[in-house]
Amino acid sequence: MTVSENKQILVIDDEIGICEGVQRALEPEGFQVAIALDGESGLELIKGNGYDLVLLDVKMPQISGLDLIGMIHEIDPEIICIVITGYATVEMAVSAIKMGAYDFLTKPFSVDVLLLAINQGLERRKLSIEAKRAAQVEAEMQKMAEEKARLEKLDQAKKQFIRLVTHELKSPVSAVETYLKLILQGYVDPADQDDILKQCLLRAEEELKLIDDLLELGHLDVVGSSASVPVHLGAVLEQVLDEFQSDITRKELQLTVSVDEEIPELEADPERIKSVWRNLISNAIKYTPGKGKITVGLQVQDGKLIGRVQDSGIGISRADQKNLFKEFFRASNAKKASLPGTGLGLVLVKKIVEDLGGTISVDSRLGEGSTFKFIIPLNSE
Repeated sequence: MTVSENKQILVIDDEIGICEGVQRALEPEGFQVAIALDGESGLELIKGNGYDLVLLDVKMPQISGLDLIGMIHEIDPEIICIVITGYATVEMAVSAIKMGAYDFLTKPFSVDVLLLAINQGLERRKLSIEAKRAAQVEAEMQKMAEEKARLEKLDQAKKQFIRLVTHELKSPVSAVETYLKLILQGYVDPADQDDILKQCLLRAEEELKLIDDLLELGHLDVVGSSASVPVHLGAVLEQVLDEFQSDITRKELQLTVSVDEEIPELEADPERIKSVWRNLISNAIKYTPGKGKITVGLQVQDGKLIGRVQDSGIGISRADQKNLFKEFFRASNAKKASLPGTGLGLVLVKKIVEDLGGTISVDSRLGEGSTFKFIIPLNSE
């Protein structure tokens, strides 16, 4: 779709006299004129050459001029079509315009009338092309503005994330440093040192867990999709439950596990599937008081794997549920209870599940417990 400097004209008419007459009239005016004596050869010329305007007769063998208009515009919507005919009627003129013709000339016509129609048609083509170019430039500018806004938002989020990471990484180290300085400077009674060292160990473990979660989150963001193999979510669930068996026994929790007999395998990274179960089950154990209940389920329904982890723990307020899957966010009641956590576990779970084409949701009430449910389509690529 270009504006030709040479003003390329094609005449399609089965009367050779008309074609040659138009050619003689237009070439002295600076036009380059080609001739086709039927519709099929005219279309072939249009496919291979960039014409600005086509003069076409209505009544021709095989393909009529009116039928040609649509075919021409399929090749180039900006080609100006001017119908020429010796059998003009008002109805034919109206039909031609409706079918996309720019103008309608009745044979015989003068050179002045022909030149006026052609020049007006070419000006129309030029304005149409320039308007489309302007619209394209405007659309590209709009796209660039949207991309700029997106990048600025992303940069702001990155800065916020770095600030949060810096704070979360620094806090446990600062606490351990303070405890150790107090011991070294002799401010701590030897009888109390064991308790303080236990606190140091606890904060160091929190730091290591935070670093592990950050590394895993960074790996997901940078590497993206990892090598997938057939994974049985039920088998991975059994492995994870074995890891937490001592914690479940220590807190005297009542654990119920419900897994469908035939669970299809899923193409995924086994370690990422393990991370999903590990984070959800560890949260259920952590936030459920002793002798509470935890129910874990895995079912197949309508071509989807549905996993659930339900607990009778402290629950999550509706206000906190809105921010539950954001980096470093922890529910207010969890922080008040001084329960350790990085605020990244659920972020990891959400990203892994969504990378598999799935979704995760939470249903919770304060003091009554929480249910986390993830759904993963079996046909996800």
